[in-house]
Amino acid sequence: MDSFATFLGCTNLIGILASGLVYLHRARFQETGLNWREFLLPNLPWMLMTLGKMLVWWAVLVVWLGRGMPTSPWRAVTEDATGREVRAIVRTRTAGAR
Repeated sequence: MDSFATFLGCTNLIGILASGLVYLHRARFQETGLNWREFLLPNLPWMLMTLGKMLVWWAVLVVWLGRGMPTSPWRAVTEDATGREVRAIVRTRTAGAR
């Protein structure tokens, strides 16, 4: 019984780490060429939401699969429409659109 509990605990920790990497990848940080830490403080609500989703990754996975695996509505950007430099995570469209 102890080994099964250890297995479940390790599976949950691995899921938390994997979901964090998936969320960072889906926000397309690699396109900006910047480190995700530069976005932490200016985008604290997004980061807190992401941390919350990481803790319940199994429920988020079920909902995401149930919705047909839509693309992420969030994107990391380094400049706005006028060309001014920003460090922000923006909502690119509504969550239900593909």
